[in-house]
Amino acid sequence: MNSSAMRSSRRDSRGRQPRLLRHVTAIALLCATAVVGQAVGGGSAPIAEAQATALGAGGEYYPLPPTRIFDSRDPALDSAPLGRKPTSPQGNVFNVAALGRGGVPADGSHVLAVVVNVIAVNPPGPGYLSIRPSGKAATSPPTSLVNFGAGDFVPNLAVVGVGPDGAFSIELVTPFVAGAADVVVDVYGWIATSSYPDAADSGGRFIPAGPGRILDTRTGPSPQPIGQGGRLPLAIRGAGGLVPNDPSITAVMVNITAVNLQPSSRATFVSATPDPIPAGVQPTTSNTNLLAGDVKASMAIMPIGADGAIHLYNGWGDVHLVVDVLGYVQRGVDQASTRGRVIPLDSPFRAFDTREPAFGSAPLGPGAVESWSFSDFVASVSLPSSSGTTPLGPQSALLGNLTGTGLGRYYPTQPVSTYLTMFPGDLADPPVASNLNVFEGESVPNMSLLRYGPSGTDSYVVEAVNGYGTLHYLLDVYAVVLS
Repeated sequence: MNSSAMRSSRRDSRGRQPRLLRHVTAIALLCATAVVGQAVGGGSAPIAEAQATALGAGGEYYPLPPTRIFDSRDPALDSAPLGRKPTSPQGNVFNVAALGRGGVPADGSHVLAVVVNVIAVNPPGPGYLSIRPSGKAATSPPTSLVNFGAGDFVPNLAVVGVGPDGAFSIELVTPFVAGAADVVVDVYGWIATSSYPDAADSGGRFIPAGPGRILDTRTGPSPQPIGQGGRLPLAIRGAGGLVPNDPSITAVMVNITAVNLQPSSRATFVSATPDPIPAGVQPTTSNTNLLAGDVKASMAIMPIGADGAIHLYNGWGDVHLVVDVLGYVQRGVDQASTRGRVIPLDSPFRAFDTREPAFGSAPLGPGAVESWSFSDFVASVSLPSSSGTTPLGPQSALLGNLTGTGLGRYYPTQPVSTYLTMFPGDLADPPVASNLNVFEGESVPNMSLLRYGPSGTDSYVVEAVNGYGTLHYLLDVYAVVLS
């Protein structure tokens, strides 16, 4: 894939201060797998309009109760053919079986991709995990899903296709030290191909919303952290005017930020589940894991329980929780429509990296906002056809891994931490929401649903705002959401 950037100062129609407009340019060609396919790099410009006919269940999402399908610490859940603990520094690739596990269908012709939470456990030094369908070569430049330091416990969500053997590949890279890390994988749902026989029309579509905040236990008339073993139901249907109060809403896309800064905070984990966790029982999966003093965000695509809520759980100590809605999953959308269908890329694609000369080699300053245009990228996402290529057509959002890194101090003697928020171009001001929280010396990843919005004559703009200090950030795209 080719990437280039063009920068120009502007004052937009809402009278905001001039900022940089950066363009993401890429050719993303999709393979014709069961009509709805997966993307590979290269190819010519689109020459025909995409058709919505014969899609059936293709690109529809089927949420599952979170289930652990792989844990290299547990022989009963260890399916890595290359050994229990992959080694580095050269990088080590091992496969995780997805089909027939945790509620994912066993028939590979029905499964376009799976949604999984991948956790790196106690790595020996700084590095990253990457993920891709089995049988696919590593991308160039390489992409990352989980970035970590020595001894960390870092999760991140992924939308990844499965290879011919029904598996996906995880690669461990620690360039500065040899050693081993454990890996844990929880499955949250799967995306169907058009051949899946969904006679009951039970699949759902991704509908981007917000972003907007629906919970912050630090605020309100009586701020109160969640204590050890604490449980907190969070109403989703109708929440904050962001999610319709409708039984057709079956799941929600939320960013869950755990703020573990209380005097009584301890190393802990936070889980979100569709149903309440019974008293005296701990959940068997987690959305984020953190040490005392950490602030970590983690995206989740969570089924909604019969009570219209999701249920939050804290393992130990006291922790504050912040929840932002990014979108929801809705059943019953017209089968002839492409709206909300999720199309995974064949392999993750690095859309931009502000550290690179092609994107200005410039970090984002304190309180600064800048715009990214994805119009060229959207136009290039195509399926092969008998006449060349067929574009997928209009898109509402992308699913991508956002990473913040290289946080610098604005004042040399003043330590700094920050947040990064991505939001659609049609919002007058940055929303009360965040995608990442970053401390000095960290590289922090988080999967994000980024909704496009119009700005001027461009319909596909995403904006970024940095809270404090100077921050580099990068985006790896995993899937697109159709309009």
